[in-house]
Amino acid sequence: ISTARIEELVDELKAEFTIVIVTHNMQQAARISDYTAYMYLGEMVEFGVTDELFVKPKKKETEDYITGRFG
Repeated sequence: ISTARIEELVDELKAEFTIVIVTHNMQQAARISDYTAYMYLGEMVEFGVTDELFVKPKKKETEDYITGRFG
């Protein structure tokens, strides 16, 4: 099964179910999620609406990770 098909299925299912996806692929997270949590060493660093978190994160640690300066 391709990544694109899985993402299509998630998009269909999220209308009826809560789905938790764990990924290191930031592009995929941005494409398929409504909300995103950035976690580091088991602790939640930041949580918010995906579009806001990826465009204007509140925490420097989150910004460093999504821009590739850390991780």
